[in-house]
Amino acid sequence: MAESFLYSEGDLTGVLSSERERYDSSKFDTLLRQKWDQAMKDGHFRYQLDKVESKIIPGQKKYVAQLNVKRATERRKPQEITIVNQKFEPKQFNFTKIKSEEVLFELEKEEANVLCNGETKKRRNLVIINVSPLEYGHILIVPDSDAFYPQILTQFAIKTGLECMLLSSHRGFKVGFNSLCAFASVNHLHLHAYYLEHDLYVENCPVTHLKGPLYELNVMPCPGFAFQLHKSTTEDLSRDIYKVTQYLSEHEIAHNMFLTYGESFDSQSSVPTVRVYLWPRKKFIGIKEEAAFNVAVVELGGHLPIKVEELYGGLTEDSINETIETAKLEDKEYQSIKDDVTQLFS
Repeated sequence: MAESFLYSEGDLTGVLSSERERYDSSKFDTLLRQKWDQAMKDGHFRYQLDKVESKIIPGQKKYVAQLNVKRATERRKPQEITIVNQKFEPKQFNFTKIKSEEVLFELEKEEANVLCNGETKKRRNLVIINVSPLEYGHILIVPDSDAFYPQILTQFAIKTGLECMLLSSHRGFKVGFNSLCAFASVNHLHLHAYYLEHDLYVENCPVTHLKGPLYELNVMPCPGFAFQLHKSTTEDLSRDIYKVTQYLSEHEIAHNMFLTYGESFDSQSSVPTVRVYLWPRKKFIGIKEEAAFNVAVVELGGHLPIKVEELYGGLTEDSINETIETAKLEDKEYQSIKDDVTQLFS
């Protein structure tokens, strides 16, 4: 049995307090790091993260590029994905089939279990290592793992991601999601999370207000939607985000979601908050081309794990913008989605 990390609403403080230092460590961070370090020491990853070179690309967007060649050559073969709403296939690999040593702990929130046929059913929320890590502390969060959901966001999964952000006191903690056809490798509901020791432009870049809690990110190469936890709750915010992800899934639109600490959208009184970005994007169908610079969730957020050494040396902001734009929808299609999504908040 994996160790349980028990938490309550009172533990969800994150780095929203001005007294927090940038790289403070909460109980959640301490347990995650201890377990992750031990798993690395015991050889449960496919490679050591000892040769990851980082650099900031000159320019407005301050892209963070990291050379991680082994991630391209020593990772699990991705499943063949053809549609965003692909059904869960129990015969294929899923996260209940991993080795027990890959499970770091289970997340358990007080009073967060569900009623099933009049009985209380415990949700098993796994925190497991990503055997092919892109950064220090790279984990997968598998909400309600035994429900065998396909890689389609539920409100509970979104809320779990937000709560993990708030359980961490580290300013560089990130949570991400790739839908099917947007570089998800496994069709079993999961989120990525990891630590990044560099600032990203999306943490404090300007956004445009659309309607109610809905904002638009249009200063990055691929436009998308933006939300913030400021003046909201994890319940309300997860419900608002789910409205949009449900629409995208139902309309077979590939998408990526990125959670990061940053400044609130209010330019008059900027305070620390959790920013959430949601990008509708072009589909990528089929098996990943492992030698390519993939445009998945962290790349859309400005963090670029580069898997080809020759590409790493010649990176410029213009060349990165050009690559990220390959995920951008045609203007007419994006505008139609934007109109529909804005209507969801009328």
